[in-house]
Amino acid sequence: MRLLFVSTSFPRDLRTYITGSFQRMKMFIDAIKEIAHIDLLFYVPADVDVSTSAISAVERELCQHWGADIRLFLCPRYKRDQLPSKWNHYFAGSMNFFRQDGHADTSYPEQVQAFENCLALMPDLIFVHKLASMCPLLLTRETLPPILFDLDDVEHVALLRGIESQWRWSSKLIQYCRFPALLLGERRAIRLAHRTFVCSEADRNYLATRWKLPRVVTIPNSVISSKYLPLVSEPTLLFLGAYYYRPNSQAADFLIKEIWPSIFRANPSARLIVAGPQPERIDAYFNHVPGVEFPGFVDDLEDLYRRARVVCCPISSGSGTRIKIIEAAAHRKAIVATRIGAEGLEFRDGHELLLRDDPIAFANTCVNLLANDSICNSLGSAAHEAALRYYGRDKVEALIRTHVIDAYCGGPTTLSEHLKLPRSA
Repeated sequence: MRLLFVSTSFPRDLRTYITGSFQRMKMFIDAIKEIAHIDLLFYVPADVDVSTSAISAVERELCQHWGADIRLFLCPRYKRDQLPSKWNHYFAGSMNFFRQDGHADTSYPEQVQAFENCLALMPDLIFVHKLASMCPLLLTRETLPPILFDLDDVEHVALLRGIESQWRWSSKLIQYCRFPALLLGERRAIRLAHRTFVCSEADRNYLATRWKLPRVVTIPNSVISSKYLPLVSEPTLLFLGAYYYRPNSQAADFLIKEIWPSIFRANPSARLIVAGPQPERIDAYFNHVPGVEFPGFVDDLEDLYRRARVVCCPISSGSGTRIKIIEAAAHRKAIVATRIGAEGLEFRDGHELLLRDDPIAFANTCVNLLANDSICNSLGSAAHEAALRYYGRDKVEALIRTHVIDAYCGGPTTLSEHLKLPRSA
């Protein structure tokens, strides 16, 4: 079996590129490589070297890193030669899904042709990672083999939540105008796919019930079993994320400005570690807040979790599920999160974690956990058991392979369902 894997999540640095999206992509690669040869098409930033020698070097690196038989193809994303007009910048995306930020750069003829070149190699299946990678499939007129589509974030939900964080009404109105075209594009992509994968039962129920979309199944994020770490006595809190992802930088800023001062007043010996790449994107990074440290990217995550007594996740936007919470649970950590932060996960408030949306309540809960060994141990142990029960890597990879084999036994997909989409980018 040969599978064409299409993605925009190109890892410039395999050591540091560990976002949730990339971890999820790797999970699918790890599962698929056991049963298929993989052709991998990355849509890459325009400044990436796509010469034959450069592609060969990256191919060798990926094969070694993933332990997989991969044949690599790179295509630059579309880049405008000049700044767009105000109309194109603000309003074109409200009329055309393929003109929206994040989707336009995979929707021009060069990007469609790159996909069709890979399609000419006759893959048995296509796996599409994220909505932007689906644009060439929606634009081509070629007949397609069965498609597996990973919609790790329900993007119209993420858009609506992100709009609420806009400061000006003018900005909000412009973003709201994008919603109908985005929803239409997302629906057409789901209808084209043999299976659409989402992160949680909450997302599956939402798409299947609210929007009546077919063939949506849950493939949860997962973790490789980690060590059962003991409870530490030091009053240390941890927030972990990649801060070029806006929901993470916003959450870190909220944690430092709105939650941390109350914790620090109650316990001046407490420390907050805000770990992950590009912390300079957090507004509060430049405020030199007492008790807060920014170690940046950390190679040894186990050591980082070993230092932490409580893990915080005050996320208020985005969609999908947070791998950082599953990971903290696998390391037996007490977790405090917002409801959006823990959305879609099989962790219950008061059993495997504590949910607090109000900043004062969030802070008071953290102060209590820093002082109470019994509650920390109880939450950490329950979270660890739930992480292994619901999110063990072996179980999830076996589920992925079941769906891949099912799609392989299906037939070709024609494009009749999405011919109404505008085909110009």
